[in-house]
Amino acid sequence: MTPPVSTRDTPAGRAYNDLRSLARREGRDQGEYITLYVLEGFLIRLATSEHAEDFVLKGGVLMAAFAARRPTRDIDLAATGIANDVGEVEQFVRRIVDRDVGDGLVLDSASVAGEPIRDTADYAGVRVKVTARLGTGLVALHVDVNFGDPIWPAPTEAILPLLLGATLALRGYPDHMVLAEKIVTAIDRGEQNTRWRDFVDIAAIAATRRIRYADLRPAIDAVASTARLRLSSSARFWPRCRTLPSAMGRLAAKATPGGDDAGTLRRSSERMPHVRRAGPRWQCRRTHLGRNEPGVERRSRSHRLTPPSCCRELRER
Repeated sequence: MTPPVSTRDTPAGRAYNDLRSLARREGRDQGEYITLYVLEGFLIRLATSEHAEDFVLKGGVLMAAFAARRPTRDIDLAATGIANDVGEVEQFVRRIVDRDVGDGLVLDSASVAGEPIRDTADYAGVRVKVTARLGTGLVALHVDVNFGDPIWPAPTEAILPLLLGATLALRGYPDHMVLAEKIVTAIDRGEQNTRWRDFVDIAAIAATRRIRYADLRPAIDAVASTARLRLSSSARFWPRCRTLPSAMGRLAAKATPGGDDAGTLRRSSERMPHVRRAGPRWQCRRTHLGRNEPGVERRSRSHRLTPPSCCRELRER
């Protein structure tokens, strides 16, 4: 991108120079931080608009709440108050971006263009493209709006740390739903999983949050059901958890030596030991239930399962 005029006399100039200085201090790419600043600018406008209750943040940008900010050009939102219609989504986005919040960004409402998402047969949504400007620099922004994604039991408040300080509060996926999506994706792909980000995200969530198994189990059920999978209600689910540590280890070996990804994956695999038998405490028939789960009818022990120790810890917290 063409850099803005290097001056601190305007909001755009101050933001650009602050982002450039931050990138230098942290050894990161300047363009990456400018793109993230644009994504934050859209979310600030969303959070302060009349449509703040119509969308729920998910995906890579939300990982900043788990101290795991990563490069991305997309914002993933789940729609809760609008129809799955390209024209209607475009109108909502235009009203969101057509706001001045004093951050030096101009999000061009005239550039808003949507199209249906048809990546898979089970996926329904609208992808919206927006052109953003910081001084004389242009950044292409994509907003993916999903419809029908499960959010159990309800959205929660997500607190995102912003690049240049302060925080932003807006509706986001609950912690257990974020973890459930990552686990289902990783296990569904199994030994062939090459998306290292799934494993890095699982590690980041486990390191920064205390999630109860009582919340995680129904969240996994909801995600798997929507994806037409039967993972958590199958006797094969917990044994397949064994692939997570080994897959993490393999990806760590392939990652750039000394890089953040390699170190994170290696530490994550070490924190997720293999399944150990622990007697009849955990069992299932069609649903995975803990024997001592309050208010839940006990099921037959005919299918005896033991989840990995990381999941036992989640339940016991």
